Amino acid sequence: MKLLLACWRAAVAVQSPLMVVQLLAGLVDDGFTWGNLGRSLVIAPLTWGTVSLLWAVLVWAWLRRRSRTAGLAFSVHVLDDRQTHPLRSADVSDGWQQRIRDRLTSSDRAFLIAGKGQEIAGKGQEEVRFLWRPGRRADHSVHGSLSFDAASGTVLVDLREGDHHLGVAGLRKGTSYVAVCQVARQLGLRGTAAG
Repeated sequence: MKLLLACWRAAVAVQSPLMVVQLLAGLVDDGFTWGNLGRSLVIAPLTWGTVSLLWAVLVWAWLRRRSRTAGLAFSVHVLDDRQTHPLRSADVSDGWQQRIRDRLTSSDRAFLIAGKGQEIAGKGQEEVRFLWRPGRRADHSVHGSLSFDAASGTVLVDLREGDHHLGVAGLRKGTSYVAVCQVARQLGLRGTAAG
C-alpha cells in the first residue's frame, strides 16, 4: 500500500503541470467567471486525481510483475535511486563467475564494462563495473557493479540511477529497480532471502 501511495504521489507530481494547463485553458475558453472557476477547481483535481491513481495502479502492477519474474523483494524501496540486492546464481559450479561475466558482456544492454580482480578489489571479492541501458535509448543508463562472493555463491548487484532517464512509465523514479530486474533475468540470477 505504501508503494502504491508513493507511485500515486510521483504520478501526481508529473501530471500536475498538465492539470494546471487544462484548468487555465478551460477558463480561457469558457470565460473567467466565479462559477467557471469554482467548477474547474472541483472537476480538474478530481479528474486528474483519478487519472493519476489509475496510472499509479498500472505502474505498481507492472513493477510487481517484474519483481516476481526476477525473484526480488517488492517493497516501498522499489522507487529509490539506488538499489543493492544480493542475488544467487542458479548454477553455482566451477566457473560460475566467468559465465556471469560472459552473459553481462554479451548483453546488448550493458556497455563500458570494466573489472577489478580479487587482489585489487580487496576482501577476496571480484568486482565488475558497467553501465546498463534499462530502456530503448542508448543515452539513458544506470551505473552498476557486480561483486562476486565465491564463498557464499552470491552476487551483490548495486545499481544507481544515471543520466537522462525519466524513470518507470514516466514517474521519474524506479529506473534502478527495473534495471536490477533486467540484470537478474539476463544473467540468470535470483533474489536471496535477504534480497
